[in-house]
Amino acid sequence: MAIIYTDRDLAPANNQLAAYLNFIIDEAVTYSYTVLARNTSPTSVDFNYVSDVTIENTDNIVKIPVIGLYANYPNQVRVMFKDLDGIEIFNQIIMVRTDTQVYRDATIFHLNIEHTDTTKFTSVWGNSWLMTTNCDGYDQNGDLRCYYSEPYRNQMLRTHNGYFYIGSDEDEHWYGRRFFKIDILGNVILEFTLRDSNNNRFANTHDLAWDSAGNIYMIGNDNPDRSTNTMRQDASILKFYDNTGTMIWARNYTRDFNNAQILNNSPTNDVHLNSLSWIPAGNVNGEAIIVHTRSTGIILGISPENGEILWTINSGGFNGALFANGLDTSGITAFENGAHTVCVTDNSKFVGNTDVSQGKFVLSLFDNRSCVDPDGQAVTRAITADATAEPYQTDPARVMFYAVNLTTNTVTQAQPSIDLPSETVPQITDFMGAVFDHNDYYSIYTNHARSFFISDVNGEIIATVYDVICSLDGYPEFSGECYRARLFAESELNDLIGVGYKVANT
Repeated sequence: MAIIYTDRDLAPANNQLAAYLNFIIDEAVTYSYTVLARNTSPTSVDFNYVSDVTIENTDNIVKIPVIGLYANYPNQVRVMFKDLDGIEIFNQIIMVRTDTQVYRDATIFHLNIEHTDTTKFTSVWGNSWLMTTNCDGYDQNGDLRCYYSEPYRNQMLRTHNGYFYIGSDEDEHWYGRRFFKIDILGNVILEFTLRDSNNNRFANTHDLAWDSAGNIYMIGNDNPDRSTNTMRQDASILKFYDNTGTMIWARNYTRDFNNAQILNNSPTNDVHLNSLSWIPAGNVNGEAIIVHTRSTGIILGISPENGEILWTINSGGFNGALFANGLDTSGITAFENGAHTVCVTDNSKFVGNTDVSQGKFVLSLFDNRSCVDPDGQAVTRAITADATAEPYQTDPARVMFYAVNLTTNTVTQAQPSIDLPSETVPQITDFMGAVFDHNDYYSIYTNHARSFFISDVNGEIIATVYDVICSLDGYPEFSGECYRARLFAESELNDLIGVGYKVANT
């Protein structure tokens, strides 16, 4: 019996810091690998992966997918195989060089990450990666470990069941004319059909969510070139079969916003749906997809069956009469303004406000405080009108929490906001930005301020990146900015590598 390493395939798909290591294996084994920390930095860290797959005896070459290589470096990858009794039968270091790769001129190879409590920082960040819009990924030392040769735009930074979902702009900066399901190495698994049964074409944008049946929901625009305003911008929800990429239904909410007030810094006729989340069946109103609209400051609960509006939260404070089925927001003491990533949070802090059977859940919101007067009130105009000359300002961004109770039809402020440190860099971003769960912590990104934080729910900052963490070649007006950035947790990366193995060996 023997395990024989034969050769390697560097960057077999779009991810340039990935490889297949190829083996002949003639017995049932399990495997793990470690990309050893580079010796050019005393604080560099190993990247570890332990597979839960049993590789059976096979006549085929077995491809072991390796991600997390360093850029411009002679990487040492330790690969280990064990038999089914847990006995180590192979342990070898394999060299994988990446110094012949070609990188974009604007590529950032290292980020400076600040933290004061090393033990807590190491525990919270761990084997995770900070991922940006361009799919550049950085480890806890700030070293580049994931790099796609052809960057995608308007990346949602969403994964599901070990697959990565990603848009390509083709010819429009923020709009994906094409949309793909890929593995972490960049192999295309499926391209979605962005057209309905009448051959109306759509572009994807902003966000994704999945329901209990595994169907996928996407924010869409049926006017991708944005040259006319016959339909309102970012006003559609598209539902697809995730396993085929075919559209189930498309719902355009243009007419639902005919009488809306929008923030004065929004484009004319801009509904601007920008966030998707999900609550399961079992609550009093049944399963729902949660949708947020930046321009009007409204959160919608919609039916997965047909997109019908089930309930609304007027979280902007200026569209209270727009929908008849609005929840009582009198318990909110401060409203969001132009928010992003309005998502259900699973933080254990809110266990008392969470009970699916009673329709209780908590939303976390990245509040841009985008378009306010000196008193913090929204500066608005009619959705069909052009911007007025009324002055407004953008206040420092914060993270807010709304506790929703569909039994009592009420929304309250769950706890005080997380205020971001602005002493070094003012955390001001009128558009874009994000907050996402990271276990019991939050990863927070301010777009225009180009800053990234890890915070606990009470606002204690665990890590800070005051750095340019993304660059969009060909778009100087957005230099150094990206739509989103968040941590991909170790468990998430493990799922992605697991699917990478399945794709490579199917």
